[in-house]
Amino acid sequence: MAYKPDFVWMDGKTVEFEKANVSILTHALHYGTGIFEGIRSYQTDDGVAIFRLDDHVKRLFQSANIYRMDLGYTPDQIKEAIISMIVKNKNTDSYIRPLAFYANLRLGLHPNEPKISVAIITTKLDLYLGKSDDGIRVKISPWRKIDTTALPSMAKGTGQYLSSYLSSHDAKMDGYNEAVLLDKSGFVAEGPGENIFSVKDGRIYTPSLESPILAGITRDSIIKIFEQENPVIEKRIGLSELLTSDEAFFAGTAAEITPISEISGYKLSSAQKGSIAQTVKERYFKVVRGKDSKYRHWLTFVD
Repeated sequence: MAYKPDFVWMDGKTVEFEKANVSILTHALHYGTGIFEGIRSYQTDDGVAIFRLDDHVKRLFQSANIYRMDLGYTPDQIKEAIISMIVKNKNTDSYIRPLAFYANLRLGLHPNEPKISVAIITTKLDLYLGKSDDGIRVKISPWRKIDTTALPSMAKGTGQYLSSYLSSHDAKMDGYNEAVLLDKSGFVAEGPGENIFSVKDGRIYTPSLESPILAGITRDSIIKIFEQENPVIEKRIGLSELLTSDEAFFAGTAAEITPISEISGYKLSSAQKGSIAQTVKERYFKVVRGKDSKYRHWLTFVD
């Protein structure tokens, strides 16, 4: 659950949340023509810090370029606006949503003389996939991940997430916490809004970027954190490999590190004390909370 913030940043101005409205004719509402990011801030011993802000904003602009959107602001201006909203809303542990979209008021696929609106929301967010001490149950989705020849998986486009909605909604209707999507060839891709990792015989695996997946920043963080002690193996992962793995976990800005205890009826030991999934979770939170000096450069302090 997300909470309503007091203020949002919209097109260069700070406005009250209730006044941050758009028209029913907004192009993005009809055609999914928007891009976004998901970022988190955390309370540390040295104040509130945003995790990997530079990388998230860089990806926002990469998505904008792919969708031919001129945001009208520099990366530094967006970063400053994000920080200002955290201060204004008195956030500590928060979820940050920069959003840019075609705001033209017309029907028709091509927005003549494109008008881009940019908004930034900072808000408290409950556990994205619920309380996960015992791990979560996930379902292999009947819906396949959209191939990169159809939509660019390296971008975070709002319309792309309709397939994520379908798979996640379908899984929840069947009593699961989340879904896992396969690609068109039947190999493991990712979750609806998370990258996936598996563990077999003490080794950590994740689908390679040859798969139609998002190059997740949390995914990249795990790969870098463990590159010395237990290097992550990036490869194409078959469904049978995933179902017979010892452990699995999701990784994402919203999901953070979420151990998976069951995949379509197949039990895993991810949530057990001493598991690799739990070790990854502990190390990750140590990093984002500013308790690992090696990765302090990933933190942008607000105060």
